[in-house]
Amino acid sequence: MSVLIDCDPTLGRPFSDIDDVLAIVFAQAAGVEIAAVTSVWGNASIGHTTATAERITRRFGLPSHRGASGPGDSDTHAARALARHTGTVVALGPLTNVAAALDLGARWERLVVLGGTTSDRLNLRPLHTTEFNLAVDRQAAFRVLPHATDVVLMEPCRQVWFGRTHLAPLPSSLRRGMLPWWATSVLRHGRFGFHPWDVLAVALLTHPGLFRTTRCGVTLDRSRRRAGRVVLGEGDVRVVHGVDADLLHSVWFEVIRNAAHDV
Repeated sequence: MSVLIDCDPTLGRPFSDIDDVLAIVFAQAAGVEIAAVTSVWGNASIGHTTATAERITRRFGLPSHRGASGPGDSDTHAARALARHTGTVVALGPLTNVAAALDLGARWERLVVLGGTTSDRLNLRPLHTTEFNLAVDRQAAFRVLPHATDVVLMEPCRQVWFGRTHLAPLPSSLRRGMLPWWATSVLRHGRFGFHPWDVLAVALLTHPGLFRTTRCGVTLDRSRRRAGRVVLGEGDVRVVHGVDADLLHSVWFEVIRNAAHDV
């Protein structure tokens, strides 16, 4: 299974999520054949996400391709790399690159999208209180969702908490860049801990038995005040709506510790 990971990774920024890096590290440790990593704007500027992607891919000897700097940025190395790829794509950030690749004729065996919420609450910007990935480039999300084979919603991701102990098995060079995010988590959640959103999308490939899924259709709500909300109906998309959080914690520690020399 050849997997291309499209993501918006950050390190060393106290208010920019580290879950993309955790997902790449987990995929590598779990033995996923990573074809390439493509960067996209989102958690930070394209300059920062690309630099972070290059730092991680150099560590593992993987190709990295710079992607979109914002909505509508379609002429990128990432879009062309995605269009050439024919295996699995795991989309962990805004869907700008993925939409551009589809416009170039891309077709994949499997497209896993991390994003979307079934919550009916208002999505308050700039905080993006219910969802981020689909909300920040809605046109790309409208383009991509009909091609998704799997969607990992925000709701099951919020069932899982990681803390400092989950970072402990990682190399110190990576852990140092992750601690600012952990340290400021108390300001976001009232506790030291965070949701490892993107790790769940990779774990769906490597450990599908952790998840509860439903086959249905997924369309994007057109309300701007509820940006990122999805509507479930008839269809054949595998939608993740639940996860065994305790078992996911165990799998995380087992995979990372067993492959510590490789990460």
